[in-house]
Amino acid sequence: MATTTTTPRPLPHPRHAARIPAHIDPLALDRIRLAGYVLPQVVRPADMLEEGTPEPEAEMDRLGLILLQRGAAGQRPSRWIDPALIEEALRHLDAVGSGQTIRPLMTERAAVLDGLGVNRRLGAWEREARQGLELPSADMRLTVAYGQAVPAAAVWDFFRTGDRPALVRALSALPGHPQAAELTAQLDALVERAQAFADDQLGSLEPALQAECAQPQAAETLIAACQRAFERWVHRVHEQDTLEDLNDELAFQGYPDSFGAARRLQRQVTLFVGPPNSGKTYQAFERLAQAEKGAYLAPLRLLALEGRDRLAGRGVPCSLRTGEENVPAPDARVISSTIEMVDTNTPIEVAVIDEAQMIFDPSRGWAWTQAIVGVPAKELLIICSDYAVEALRNLLGLCGEQVTVRRFERKQHVELLPAPVSLHALKKGDAVVAFSRRDVLMLRDQASADGTPVSVIYGALPPEVRRREAERFAQGESHILIATDAIGMGLNLPVRRVLFSTLTKFDGQGDRSLTESEVHQIAGRAGRFGIHEEGFAGVLKEAEPSALKQLRLLMPRAPKAPRHFKAPVAPNWWHIETIAERLGKNSLAEVLRVFVEQLQLDNSHFAVAELEQMLELAGEIDRVAAKLPLRQRFTYAQAPVDTRTAGQVAQFLEWVAHHARSGQAGPAWFLNDTDENSRLERMEQALRTCTLWLWLDLRFPGVYGEVDEVMDLRSRLNDGIERALKAKRPLWQKRGGPGGGGRRR
Repeated sequence: MATTTTTPRPLPHPRHAARIPAHIDPLALDRIRLAGYVLPQVVRPADMLEEGTPEPEAEMDRLGLILLQRGAAGQRPSRWIDPALIEEALRHLDAVGSGQTIRPLMTERAAVLDGLGVNRRLGAWEREARQGLELPSADMRLTVAYGQAVPAAAVWDFFRTGDRPALVRALSALPGHPQAAELTAQLDALVERAQAFADDQLGSLEPALQAECAQPQAAETLIAACQRAFERWVHRVHEQDTLEDLNDELAFQGYPDSFGAARRLQRQVTLFVGPPNSGKTYQAFERLAQAEKGAYLAPLRLLALEGRDRLAGRGVPCSLRTGEENVPAPDARVISSTIEMVDTNTPIEVAVIDEAQMIFDPSRGWAWTQAIVGVPAKELLIICSDYAVEALRNLLGLCGEQVTVRRFERKQHVELLPAPVSLHALKKGDAVVAFSRRDVLMLRDQASADGTPVSVIYGALPPEVRRREAERFAQGESHILIATDAIGMGLNLPVRRVLFSTLTKFDGQGDRSLTESEVHQIAGRAGRFGIHEEGFAGVLKEAEPSALKQLRLLMPRAPKAPRHFKAPVAPNWWHIETIAERLGKNSLAEVLRVFVEQLQLDNSHFAVAELEQMLELAGEIDRVAAKLPLRQRFTYAQAPVDTRTAGQVAQFLEWVAHHARSGQAGPAWFLNDTDENSRLERMEQALRTCTLWLWLDLRFPGVYGEVDEVMDLRSRLNDGIERALKAKRPLWQKRGGPGGGGRRR
C-alpha cells in the first residue's frame, strides 16, 4: 500500500520560511495558517502599526513577521504572525481547537478583554487603568487615566482557558501609576495656588482638572495640561469679575471661554440618559413646558416642527427657527429650533438639547459641541444615549460645570427574531430599514406590488412629507413602513418589528458594516409602550446571508464612544473676524485655514470639525465674490449646498456672483423649471433648491426675495411628492426609472 505524505503549502513569501524557528515543523505552521482567522496571536497590520502608516505590508515585513495570508483589497486584511509567538499559537490550538464553534468563543473572550479595558496597541497589550490621587490641601480626589502594560502571557492564558478570575487577579497585581507620588505633589501644589487665588471658586477648577486627568497621557504632558487648565480657570475667574467679553487669544485655546454669556450663568446641567422609547424626551418637555423662557434644540427640522407643535398643543406659545424659516409666535415663551440655530447670546431659563450622542457625528458634531458649551441657560437638559455620558461629562468639566445624570429605563425590551422574514411575509406594523433612497424605493415597489399600502421615509424627502408618511403609518392608513435610518432619530412610531434589509451602508466613501450604536438606535424603534407591549428586530430573508449572524453579534453589545474622542469645533464669526483683523487677511479660505491651525493648539480636548465643504465653497466664493464683505462670504460658505450635485453648486455660485455685482441674487428661475407633476427625482432636487433659496433669503434680506412664490412651490412639491409615494405605480426601475438613483439618505 502506498504511503501518503502531506506536504506543507508554500508561504505567500517563500523567503519568510527562513524566519520559522528551526524546531518548528512546517506542517505545524500549516495548522496556524488554516486557523489564522481565530488565533489571537495572528495579527493584521492595523494591530501592529499606527493608522496611516505608508506601505503597511512592507513595514510588517521589515518588522520580521511571517505573512500567513495575503489581503484582498476591500474584503479582508493580510494576516501575519511573529515567529516568537508560533509556539504560543500551537499551544492555543492544542488546547482550544479550530472548529466552527471557536470563532464565537474567541469573539466572546475578546469582548471580555475589551470590557476590562485591555486592548492591543502596536503589537503589545495594554490596559486603560485609573488611579485615584488624594490631594490633601483641598480634600480633593482626582482620578488619573493611564496606559498600563499588560503581560502578554496573561492575555494568551485567558484566550486559551477563558479563566476570567485568573485574568482579573493578574490585572489586579499590576503596579499602579509609576509617577503617582510626583503627580500628587504637583497637582496638590497647583490646587494650593488656586486656593490662594480664589478659594470660593475652587469647585469649578476640580471638574476642569478631572477632564485633563481623564485623558491617558504621559505625566509631564498631564501636568502641562493641568497647568493650562489652571491658567484658563484663573483667567475665567478674573474675567467674570472684570470683563463682559473675552478679547484675548486665550479664548482660542480655551474654547468654552469664548461663550461669555453661558460661562457667567453657572449653569445647572442634567443628562437625561436612556435608550429610545424610555420616556426621557417626554420628561424633558415636561420641564420645558413650565419655563418662562426656554429653547428646544433639535437634530432635524422635522423634530423642530414636532417640538413646536407639541408645546403649542399644551398651550405653550412657541416660535420656530430653522435654517430656512423664522416663524415667531405671539408672546412666545419657547423657541423650537434646529441645533445649528442655537442662540448663544440671550440668557434663558431652560434649554433642552436632543440626541446629544450626535456630537460623535463627523460632519455635524460641531453643532452639539457649540450648543452644549455655549447655550446660556440657567438649567440645561441634555438628552443622550448612555455611551455619550463620559464624553459629555468631560466636555462640561472643561466649562467648570458639574453634571447630574438622570437615567431612564425602556418600558419593554427589543427581542431578536430567530429567523429571517421574507419580504412577502410582512405584517401590519412592520418597518423595513434600508440605507439608500434607491433601495427604499425598490423595496417599496416590491412590498406594495400586491396592493399593500406602504409608507416610505428617507432623508431626501422634505420634513413635511416625512411627517405625513409617518402619520399615515401611525394611523393605520398604510400597513408597512420602508425607511432609511432616518427613522432612528426622533420619530415615535407604532412599529412592532424592525427588519433590516442589510447590515451594511454606504458612508460617502465606501460600504461598511453598521456599528453597534446604529443598530441600537434603529432597532430601538421597535415596540411602543401602550401600543405594542413588545418589540422585535430581525432581518429580511432577502438580505445578505451573513446579516442575521451580524445582527445577533451586534444586538447584545453596548454601543461605545470613539476612543480618545475630541469634541469637534467649527468657526463662528468671532473667530473669523479676530483672525482676519489680527493677521490682516481678507481671503475667507485663508482665514479658515488659520482657524484650523489655531484650534489645534488645544488638541487634547477639541478637534477641528470636518470643514472640507466649507473650505471648498470658501475658495469659490472668494473667486466669484471677492467684493462682498468677509462676514457675508462667511455666511455663504455655511449654506446647505448639495456639493454632490454640480448643478446646484453652479446655481449657488451664480447667485453669489450676481449679489456681489449688483446687490441682488437675480430671478428665482427655478420657479418655472419644475412643478408638482414632475418626476419624483426632479421634485426632490427642486425642493433642495427651494430650501437653499429660503436659507439664503433669511440671511440676506432684500437680496433674494420672491419668498411667497418659493414657499408656494415648496408646498406644491410636497403635495406632488406625497401623491407619488402614495400612488400604486412603481417608483424605481433599474434603468431610466422615474425615481432616479443615488445613495443619498
